[in-house]
Amino acid sequence: MTGGEKKGGAANEEKMDGGRSMGVVPCPSMYFRVIPSGSMTGNLWLFQEYGHKEAFRDAAREIALAAELGFNSIRMVLPFEVYRQEKEAFFRHMDEFLELLGEYDITLMPVLFGDCCVPREKYRAPRLGPQPEPVPGYFGGSPVTPFDDSTQSGESIGYSITDDPENRPVIEEYIKERASRYGQDPRILMWNVWNEAGNSGRLSRSLPMMEAVFTWLREADVMQPLTADVWGAGADNPYGWLKKPGIYAEIEEHSIALSDIITFHYYGDYTHSRQYVEFLRRFNRPLINTEWLHRPFRSLIQTHLPMWKKEGVGSYFFGFVNGKSQFNYVWEFIKNLPDIDTSLWMHDIFHEDFRPYDREEIEVIRECNRDKTLPENIGRMKRS
Repeated sequence: MTGGEKKGGAANEEKMDGGRSMGVVPCPSMYFRVIPSGSMTGNLWLFQEYGHKEAFRDAAREIALAAELGFNSIRMVLPFEVYRQEKEAFFRHMDEFLELLGEYDITLMPVLFGDCCVPREKYRAPRLGPQPEPVPGYFGGSPVTPFDDSTQSGESIGYSITDDPENRPVIEEYIKERASRYGQDPRILMWNVWNEAGNSGRLSRSLPMMEAVFTWLREADVMQPLTADVWGAGADNPYGWLKKPGIYAEIEEHSIALSDIITFHYYGDYTHSRQYVEFLRRFNRPLINTEWLHRPFRSLIQTHLPMWKKEGVGSYFFGFVNGKSQFNYVWEFIKNLPDIDTSLWMHDIFHEDFRPYDREEIEVIRECNRDKTLPENIGRMKRS
């Protein structure tokens, strides 16, 4: 194991208690690709210089709506490409965004890197400036997606800029500068070091860099917990994963070993969600589902949000205000699966004009957020 793994999951009790004292478990929260909804590349649009005022205005409106519903945290991918090309603007806009969140006592879970990526031959580096318009009918706004049959079957392997050795120095600089600026900032709830390691047919390809990022953050002695989510890497097919959730790939064993808090993604139904929670309790650490809400898979606000709260599991559901990212459409690779009702929105809970998709969902959210008292069973999730 690397140095990062030796310090390993739950590097110390103080970080664990810090996560709990901030109410991360079981208070529900909202997922990251939602701020702002006016661009299919919302996070890049928000952090770059071009169009920032409009992007920040939209973000402020959506954050105010989230606060009114009682949400207490968001999870958001940070655009590394903006750091690389416009570093000063990146940090200025990061500070501005954290100030906005702080006005509502909302924390941020930054996502640093991830494995949801298209093959190298389809990859195009993000471009700053005017952002592309969406192609109607596609999740994410584009037919070029890591969620097609070829990539999700492993026939094609996704490409990440972290694969290229020449990028390592700037990646290390990026991580260490973020740790220096925000490693003691209470508005940062935790660091999501890697999103869905092993996705896009990559399996363990990202492991060396993922371990390095954990090591750099721990060497900086950041106050926040670190995590890399597990999500079903290595499962033979979507239904195999949904009906028998567990750990199927070596990369997920490493993700758990490295993490202070167990974060997971699961879009299955109520019964199998409870089974997965029971499976993950064996690791004796706090649990947070950082991706759920998938109506065609029967992952629903009405059933799941009260369940996460009852089980003492924190949650960030995927989606908020529907916009140019078109997260209402299902992934390409499941469109033709049996028993998939594509007339249902997959993600998002509000239309662009803030009308609820389903008013009952909003009522359930308000009720669950009314009382954020931690359940008694939370104590047994603390790592010894």
